[in-house]
Amino acid sequence: MISIKSIVVDVDALAVDHPALDHAYALANRCGARLTVVDVLPPVPERARSFVTPGVEEEIVEDRRQRLEAIASRLSGVTVKTELLRGRPATAVVEEVLRSEHDLVVRSHGRDIADPPRPYGAIDMELLRTCPCPVWLIDRRPMHRETWRIVAAVHANGADATEQALNDRILDWALTLHDLGGGDLTILQAWIPYGASLLRPRMAADEFAAFLDDSRASEQRALDDLLRPYADRLTGASVQLVHGEPHDAIVDFVESHGIDMVVMGTVARSGIAGVVMGNTAERVLRQLRGSVFAIKPPGFESPLRLG
Repeated sequence: MISIKSIVVDVDALAVDHPALDHAYALANRCGARLTVVDVLPPVPERARSFVTPGVEEEIVEDRRQRLEAIASRLSGVTVKTELLRGRPATAVVEEVLRSEHDLVVRSHGRDIADPPRPYGAIDMELLRTCPCPVWLIDRRPMHRETWRIVAAVHANGADATEQALNDRILDWALTLHDLGGGDLTILQAWIPYGASLLRPRMAADEFAAFLDDSRASEQRALDDLLRPYADRLTGASVQLVHGEPHDAIVDFVESHGIDMVVMGTVARSGIAGVVMGNTAERVLRQLRGSVFAIKPPGFESPLRLG
């Protein structure tokens, strides 16, 4: 089980409800982690300086700080502190992670969008690209269960050591969250044979069926190899190998099974660390309406640095 010692939760101190804080607090209680509750107050724009004087700004800061402390004061049973951060929201949160070496960031996703349908906002996406630790973006819709229905989306690929290491992180975190939160866990791998659309018209029906069977068997062997070291931790978990493009299969499974959280990797290989997300992750996030727990591969370094 992964050791979770420090969680930072990003809230809007002016809001009435705080779903991210509710989930972060529940998780901190279960694993004994410290909780840092933060809000980010952007700098005053130059065009507003004529009426937001330094004195007025100080009053705004103090009011926001008091609201933040009032929110945190309702929490008991865990070690809690508050920090009012200044700057660009995603950058300020990542800098807090780098400064204090938190294990996890929790935030209510899409809260910077006034009118969905886009489920994730600019701040969410920047965190997913640049935050060095896992980011748990909480669906703003209320969850009426105390336990979580979790899907761990993997892609077993024994030929790619980096992808396999990311799969291991996904599984470790998903199993840890399942152990802490109970509920249902599904390990999900989507597969579609390479070149199937081109081969179908060029092969006899029985040959194409054999090709599909062989492709599925190969995917199943790779998935079995990936899961073998976790056999003693997978009791009660479901393993699903589903046919289809990963972005469609993941979203369809989430919607049809009432999934609360998708644990997935987000960052693809890139010459610019932390800037490019994988194509599958980007496409899933355009459609996904539930919560996502996003994990970076080993060796990921945030492009942001402390000054």
